[in-house]
Amino acid sequence: MKINKLKNNRLFLGYIIALMIVTGCKKYIPENRDSLGDEVDYSVKELTPTLGRKTIYENAAYVGTNTSQPLNFSLVNVRTTKGEPATVLLDKFPVKVWTKAYLGNEKSLAEIEAKRKIEYRPMLEIGKNSGNLMFWDSGNSNIVNTVPDSGYVFDVQVENSGGRKFIRNLKLKPYKERPYMPSIYDPVTGVALNSFVFPTRTVNLYGERELIYSSTVPVYFRKDIDNKEPGSSLTFSFIDSLNNPVDPMLFNMTDWDNLVHGFDRKLVNHKMVYKVAYPMPLITKPTRYTTDDGNLADVAFRYHRVGFGGFRQESEIRLQFAIFEEGHWEIQFRFRGETPKFADEK
Repeated sequence: MKINKLKNNRLFLGYIIALMIVTGCKKYIPENRDSLGDEVDYSVKELTPTLGRKTIYENAAYVGTNTSQPLNFSLVNVRTTKGEPATVLLDKFPVKVWTKAYLGNEKSLAEIEAKRKIEYRPMLEIGKNSGNLMFWDSGNSNIVNTVPDSGYVFDVQVENSGGRKFIRNLKLKPYKERPYMPSIYDPVTGVALNSFVFPTRTVNLYGERELIYSSTVPVYFRKDIDNKEPGSSLTFSFIDSLNNPVDPMLFNMTDWDNLVHGFDRKLVNHKMVYKVAYPMPLITKPTRYTTDDGNLADVAFRYHRVGFGGFRQESEIRLQFAIFEEGHWEIQFRFRGETPKFADEK
Protein backbone atom coordinates (compact mmCIF):
# COMPACT_ATOMS: atom_id res chain seq x y z
CA MET A 1 0.00 0.00 0.00
CA LYS A 2 2.83 2.36 0.84
CA ILE A 3 4.44 1.67 -2.55
CA ASN A 4 1.20 2.52 -4.42
CA LYS A 5 0.75 5.66 -2.35
CA LEU A 6 4.32 6.72 -3.10
CA LYS A 7 3.75 6.13 -6.81
CA ASN A 8 0.59 8.20 -6.71
CA ASN A 9 2.40 11.05 -4.94
CA ARG A 10 5.17 10.92 -7.52
CA LEU A 11 2.64 11.00 -10.39
CA PHE A 12 0.82 13.94 -8.82
CA LEU A 13 4.10 15.78 -8.24
CA GLY A 14 5.13 15.12 -11.88
CA TYR A 15 1.80 16.44 -13.08
CA ILE A 16 2.23 19.66 -11.04
CA ILE A 17 5.78 20.16 -12.35
CA ALA A 18 4.68 19.58 -15.95
CA LEU A 19 1.81 22.02 -15.51
CA MET A 20 4.18 24.64 -14.12
CA ILE A 21 6.57 24.13 -17.04
CA VAL A 22 3.79 24.47 -19.62
CA THR A 23 2.37 27.53 -17.89
CA GLY A 24 5.78 29.12 -17.60
CA CYS A 25 6.59 28.47 -21.24
CA LYS A 26 3.27 29.94 -22.34
CA LYS A 27 4.00 33.06 -20.32
CA TYR A 28 7.27 33.64 -22.16
CA ILE A 29 6.11 32.82 -25.71
CA PRO A 30 6.92 36.05 -27.61
CA GLU A 31 3.92 37.98 -28.97
CA ASN A 32 3.59 38.80 -32.66
CA ARG A 33 4.99 42.32 -32.98
CA ASP A 34 5.23 44.72 -35.90
CA SER A 35 8.63 45.59 -37.25
CA LEU A 36 9.95 49.14 -37.64
CA GLY A 37 12.91 49.23 -39.99
CA ASP A 38 15.80 51.66 -39.84
CA GLU A 39 15.19 52.64 -43.47
CA VAL A 40 12.02 54.62 -42.65
CA ASP A 41 12.83 58.16 -43.68
CA TYR A 42 11.70 61.18 -45.71
CA SER A 43 12.88 61.66 -49.28
CA VAL A 44 12.04 65.38 -49.00
CA LYS A 45 14.12 67.05 -46.31
CA GLU A 46 13.27 70.67 -47.10
CA LEU A 47 9.80 72.00 -47.81
CA THR A 48 9.61 75.20 -49.87
CA PRO A 49 5.91 76.03 -50.37
CA THR A 50 4.58 79.38 -51.53
CA LEU A 51 2.30 81.13 -49.06
CA GLY A 52 -1.33 81.36 -50.07
CA ARG A 53 -1.27 78.04 -51.92
CA LYS A 54 -2.16 74.59 -50.69
CA THR A 55 0.90 72.37 -51.18
CA ILE A 56 0.90 68.61 -50.65
CA TYR A 57 4.09 66.57 -50.42
CA GLU A 58 2.75 63.16 -51.38
CA ASN A 59 4.75 59.95 -51.01
CA ALA A 60 7.46 61.91 -49.24
CA ALA A 61 7.78 59.24 -46.53
CA TYR A 62 9.87 56.21 -47.49
CA VAL A 63 8.82 53.10 -45.58
CA GLY A 64 10.80 50.28 -47.18
CA THR A 65 10.08 46.55 -47.11
CA ASN A 66 11.06 45.70 -43.52
CA THR A 67 8.47 47.86 -41.79
CA SER A 68 4.97 46.77 -40.84
CA GLN A 69 2.03 48.99 -41.64
CA PRO A 70 -0.05 50.86 -40.73
CA LEU A 71 2.31 53.42 -39.26
CA ASN A 72 1.37 56.41 -37.16
CA PHE A 73 3.04 59.70 -38.10
CA SER A 74 2.98 62.84 -35.98
CA LEU A 75 4.71 66.22 -35.93
CA VAL A 76 7.05 66.83 -33.00
CA ASN A 77 8.92 69.90 -31.79
CA VAL A 78 7.90 72.34 -34.53
CA ARG A 79 10.22 75.28 -33.98
CA THR A 80 12.14 78.15 -35.48
CA THR A 81 15.79 77.63 -36.33
CA LYS A 82 16.54 79.48 -33.08
CA GLY A 83 14.72 76.79 -31.13
CA GLU A 84 11.60 78.81 -30.29
CA PRO A 85 8.19 77.09 -30.58
CA ALA A 86 6.58 77.88 -33.95
CA THR A 87 3.04 78.09 -32.65
CA VAL A 88 1.80 79.93 -35.75
CA LEU A 89 2.25 76.74 -37.78
CA LEU A 90 0.13 74.73 -35.35
CA ASP A 91 -2.60 77.28 -34.66
CA LYS A 92 -5.78 76.46 -36.55
CA PHE A 93 -7.11 78.63 -39.38
CA PRO A 94 -10.15 78.25 -41.65
CA VAL A 95 -9.49 76.44 -44.94
CA LYS A 96 -11.70 74.88 -47.59
CA VAL A 97 -11.62 71.08 -47.59
CA TRP A 98 -13.06 68.89 -50.33
CA THR A 99 -15.60 66.38 -49.06
CA LYS A 100 -16.54 65.05 -52.51
CA ALA A 101 -14.55 64.71 -55.71
CA TYR A 102 -14.34 67.71 -58.01
CA LEU A 103 -15.00 66.46 -61.55
CA GLY A 104 -14.78 69.61 -63.65
CA ASN A 105 -18.29 69.19 -65.08
CA GLU A 106 -20.25 70.80 -62.23
CA LYS A 107 -23.11 72.96 -63.56
CA SER A 108 -23.20 75.72 -60.93
CA LEU A 109 -21.24 77.40 -58.18
CA ALA A 110 -23.64 75.87 -55.68
CA GLU A 111 -22.77 72.40 -56.95
CA ILE A 112 -19.07 73.14 -56.55
CA GLU A 113 -19.40 74.65 -53.09
CA ALA A 114 -21.55 71.71 -51.94
CA LYS A 115 -18.47 69.54 -52.44
CA ARG A 116 -16.26 71.43 -50.01
CA LYS A 117 -16.58 72.88 -46.55
CA ILE A 118 -14.68 75.11 -44.18
CA GLU A 119 -12.63 73.40 -41.50
CA TYR A 120 -10.07 74.72 -39.04
CA ARG A 121 -6.69 73.16 -39.66
CA PRO A 122 -3.09 73.89 -38.60
CA MET A 123 -1.02 75.47 -41.33
CA LEU A 124 1.43 72.55 -41.26
CA GLU A 125 -0.18 69.13 -41.08
CA ILE A 126 0.84 65.50 -41.51
CA GLY A 127 -1.16 62.49 -42.71
CA LYS A 128 -1.58 60.20 -39.72
CA ASN A 129 -0.98 56.97 -41.64
CA SER A 130 0.48 58.18 -44.96
CA GLY A 131 3.07 60.59 -43.62
CA ASN A 132 2.16 63.04 -46.40
CA LEU A 133 3.02 66.61 -45.47
CA MET A 134 0.48 69.36 -46.11
CA PHE A 135 1.05 73.08 -46.07
CA TRP A 136 -2.32 74.82 -46.20
CA ASP A 137 -3.08 78.11 -47.98
CA SER A 138 -4.04 79.99 -44.81
CA GLY A 139 -0.67 81.65 -44.14
CA ASN A 140 0.71 85.01 -45.21
CA SER A 141 4.02 86.79 -44.83
CA ASN A 142 2.65 89.01 -42.05
CA ILE A 143 2.71 86.07 -39.66
CA VAL A 144 5.00 83.48 -41.30
CA ASN A 145 8.77 83.77 -41.67
CA THR A 146 9.78 83.50 -45.32
CA VAL A 147 12.96 83.16 -47.36
CA PRO A 148 15.61 84.57 -46.95
CA ASP A 149 14.80 83.85 -43.28
CA SER A 150 16.09 80.41 -42.27
CA GLY A 151 12.50 79.37 -41.58
CA TYR A 152 11.48 76.47 -39.39
CA VAL A 153 12.58 73.01 -38.30
CA PHE A 154 10.47 70.06 -37.17
CA ASP A 155 10.73 66.38 -36.34
CA VAL A 156 8.43 63.53 -37.34
CA GLN A 157 7.63 60.68 -34.97
CA VAL A 158 6.93 57.34 -36.65
CA GLU A 159 5.61 54.42 -34.63
CA ASN A 160 3.80 51.10 -34.64
CA SER A 161 3.59 48.30 -32.08
CA GLY A 162 7.15 47.33 -32.99
CA GLY A 163 8.70 50.56 -31.84
CA ARG A 164 9.15 54.25 -32.41
CA LYS A 165 11.52 56.36 -34.47
CA PHE A 166 12.19 60.05 -34.90
CA ILE A 167 13.10 61.63 -38.21
CA ARG A 168 14.72 64.85 -37.16
CA ASN A 169 15.40 68.32 -38.50
CA LEU A 170 13.13 68.50 -41.51
CA LYS A 171 13.13 72.08 -42.78
CA LEU A 172 10.32 74.39 -43.81
CA LYS A 173 11.31 77.50 -45.78
CA PRO A 174 8.23 79.19 -47.31
CA TYR A 175 8.35 81.78 -50.06
CA LYS A 176 6.26 84.94 -50.09
CA GLU A 177 2.82 84.81 -51.59
CA ARG A 178 2.34 85.31 -55.33
CA PRO A 179 -1.41 85.54 -55.86
CA TYR A 180 -1.36 84.58 -59.52
CA MET A 181 0.80 82.93 -62.16
CA PRO A 182 2.59 83.87 -64.32
CA SER A 183 3.73 86.27 -61.63
CA ILE A 184 5.29 89.72 -61.56
CA TYR A 185 6.43 89.29 -57.94
CA ASP A 186 9.81 88.21 -56.68
CA PRO A 187 9.27 85.12 -54.48
CA VAL A 188 11.91 86.23 -51.96
CA THR A 189 11.35 89.97 -51.63
CA GLY A 190 7.70 90.07 -52.66
CA VAL A 191 8.46 93.15 -54.75
CA ALA A 192 6.80 93.51 -58.17
CA LEU A 193 9.45 93.27 -60.88
CA ASN A 194 7.05 94.48 -63.54
CA SER A 195 3.41 95.46 -63.90
CA PHE A 196 2.42 92.88 -66.50
CA VAL A 197 3.11 89.49 -68.01
CA PHE A 198 2.70 88.22 -71.57
CA PRO A 199 0.35 85.74 -73.26
CA THR A 200 1.46 82.15 -73.55
CA ARG A 201 1.29 82.53 -77.32
CA THR A 202 -0.25 84.46 -80.17
CA VAL A 203 -1.07 83.08 -83.62
CA ASN A 204 -1.77 85.05 -86.79
CA LEU A 205 -2.45 88.39 -85.11
CA TYR A 206 -2.05 90.95 -87.88
CA GLY A 207 -2.11 94.69 -87.40
CA GLU A 208 -2.16 97.35 -90.07
CA ARG A 209 1.60 97.22 -90.59
CA GLU A 210 2.95 93.98 -89.19
CA LEU A 211 2.40 90.75 -87.33
CA ILE A 212 1.63 91.18 -83.62
CA TYR A 213 3.78 89.04 -81.32
CA SER A 214 3.06 88.06 -77.73
CA SER A 215 5.91 90.30 -76.55
CA THR A 216 3.86 93.35 -77.63
CA VAL A 217 0.66 92.29 -75.81
CA PRO A 218 1.08 92.98 -72.07
CA VAL A 219 -1.38 91.19 -69.81
CA TYR A 220 -2.46 92.75 -66.51
CA PHE A 221 -3.94 90.91 -63.52
CA ARG A 222 -5.95 93.20 -61.26
CA LYS A 223 -7.92 92.46 -58.12
CA ASP A 224 -10.82 94.86 -57.50
CA ILE A 225 -10.58 95.31 -53.73
CA ASP A 226 -13.34 97.93 -53.82
CA ASN A 227 -15.88 95.45 -55.14
CA LYS A 228 -17.78 94.29 -52.07
CA GLU A 229 -20.24 92.02 -53.85
CA PRO A 230 -20.41 88.56 -52.26
CA GLY A 231 -18.65 85.74 -54.05
CA SER A 232 -15.86 85.86 -56.60
CA SER A 233 -15.63 86.71 -60.27
CA LEU A 234 -13.26 86.72 -63.22
CA THR A 235 -13.38 89.34 -65.98
CA PHE A 236 -11.61 89.39 -69.36
CA SER A 237 -11.09 92.63 -71.24
CA PHE A 238 -9.10 93.96 -74.21
CA ILE A 239 -7.69 97.43 -74.92
CA ASP A 240 -6.49 98.60 -78.32
CA SER A 241 -3.39 100.65 -79.10
CA LEU A 242 -5.35 103.89 -78.69
CA ASN A 243 -6.53 102.90 -75.21
CA ASN A 244 -10.06 102.11 -76.36
CA PRO A 245 -11.94 98.98 -75.34
CA VAL A 246 -12.12 96.12 -77.84
CA ASP A 247 -15.42 94.27 -78.08
CA PRO A 248 -14.72 90.69 -76.85
CA MET A 249 -17.30 89.38 -79.34
CA LEU A 250 -14.88 90.24 -82.14
CA PHE A 251 -13.11 87.05 -81.05
CA ASN A 252 -15.87 85.24 -82.92
CA MET A 253 -14.49 81.68 -82.64
CA THR A 254 -14.06 81.77 -78.87
CA ASP A 255 -16.01 79.18 -76.90
CA TRP A 256 -17.20 81.72 -74.37
CA ASP A 257 -19.55 79.33 -72.57
CA ASN A 258 -16.68 76.93 -71.84
CA LEU A 259 -13.76 79.32 -71.60
CA VAL A 260 -13.39 78.85 -67.84
CA HIS A 261 -15.30 76.85 -65.25
CA GLY A 262 -17.49 79.86 -64.57
CA PHE A 263 -21.17 80.69 -64.61
CA ASP A 264 -23.71 83.47 -65.32
CA ARG A 265 -21.57 84.89 -68.12
CA LYS A 266 -22.31 88.55 -68.87
CA LEU A 267 -20.98 91.15 -71.27
CA VAL A 268 -20.66 94.36 -69.27
CA ASN A 269 -19.07 97.52 -70.69
CA HIS A 270 -17.09 95.57 -73.30
CA LYS A 271 -15.88 93.13 -70.66
CA MET A 272 -16.75 89.43 -70.29
CA VAL A 273 -17.59 88.60 -66.68
CA TYR A 274 -17.97 85.17 -65.04
CA LYS A 275 -18.90 84.09 -61.54
CA VAL A 276 -16.23 81.63 -60.48
CA ALA A 277 -14.78 79.70 -57.56
CA TYR A 278 -11.15 80.05 -56.52
CA PRO A 279 -8.42 78.96 -56.62
CA MET A 280 -8.31 78.54 -60.37
CA PRO A 281 -7.82 75.74 -61.22
CA LEU A 282 -9.69 74.44 -58.18
CA ILE A 283 -7.46 71.38 -57.91
CA THR A 284 -4.63 69.83 -59.90
CA LYS A 285 -6.79 67.81 -62.26
CA PRO A 286 -6.89 67.89 -66.06
CA THR A 287 -10.27 69.15 -67.28
CA ARG A 288 -11.54 70.93 -70.38
CA TYR A 289 -10.55 74.19 -68.69
CA THR A 290 -6.92 73.38 -67.88
CA THR A 291 -3.57 72.47 -69.31
CA ASP A 292 -2.85 68.77 -69.87
CA ASP A 293 -1.28 68.40 -66.42
CA GLY A 294 -4.10 70.27 -64.65
CA ASN A 295 -1.75 72.80 -63.07
CA LEU A 296 -2.97 75.90 -64.93
CA ALA A 297 -6.18 77.27 -66.40
CA ASP A 298 -6.00 77.48 -70.18
CA VAL A 299 -7.98 80.11 -72.12
CA ALA A 300 -7.89 80.80 -75.86
CA PHE A 301 -9.47 83.80 -77.58
CA ARG A 302 -9.94 82.99 -81.26
CA TYR A 303 -11.35 84.64 -84.36
CA HIS A 304 -11.25 84.18 -88.10
CA ARG A 305 -11.19 86.60 -90.97
CA VAL A 306 -10.50 86.60 -94.69
CA GLY A 307 -6.91 87.67 -95.23
CA PHE A 308 -4.92 88.66 -98.30
CA GLY A 309 -5.62 86.50 -101.33
CA GLY A 310 -9.05 85.53 -100.04
CA PHE A 311 -7.72 82.86 -97.67
CA ARG A 312 -9.43 82.18 -94.35
CA GLN A 313 -7.14 83.17 -91.50
CA GLU A 314 -7.57 81.86 -87.98
CA SER A 315 -6.03 83.88 -85.15
CA GLU A 316 -5.56 83.21 -81.45
CA ILE A 317 -4.38 84.64 -78.13
CA ARG A 318 -3.74 81.95 -75.51
CA LEU A 319 -3.02 82.40 -71.82
CA GLN A 320 -2.22 79.70 -69.28
CA PHE A 321 -2.54 80.99 -65.73
CA ALA A 322 -3.55 80.38 -62.13
CA ILE A 323 -5.19 82.60 -59.50
CA PHE A 324 -4.94 81.59 -55.85
CA GLU A 325 -6.82 84.33 -53.97
CA GLU A 326 -10.57 84.68 -53.80
CA GLY A 327 -12.07 87.97 -54.92
CA HIS A 328 -13.04 89.88 -58.04
CA TRP A 329 -10.24 89.60 -60.59
CA GLU A 330 -9.77 91.07 -64.06
CA ILE A 331 -7.33 89.90 -66.73
CA GLN A 332 -6.75 92.63 -69.30
CA PHE A 333 -4.95 92.29 -72.63
CA ARG A 334 -3.48 95.49 -74.06
CA PHE A 335 -2.37 95.77 -77.66
CA ARG A 336 0.68 97.97 -77.68
CA GLY A 337 1.69 99.64 -80.95
CA GLU A 338 -0.64 97.61 -83.19
CA THR A 339 -4.28 96.58 -82.87
CA PRO A 340 -5.36 93.28 -84.48
CA LYS A 341 -7.37 93.51 -87.67
CA PHE A 342 -10.72 91.78 -87.28
CA ALA A 343 -12.40 92.82 -90.55
CA ASP A 344 -12.02 90.86 -93.77
CA GLU A 345 -9.61 92.17 -96.38
CA LYS A 346 -11.39 93.74 -99.34
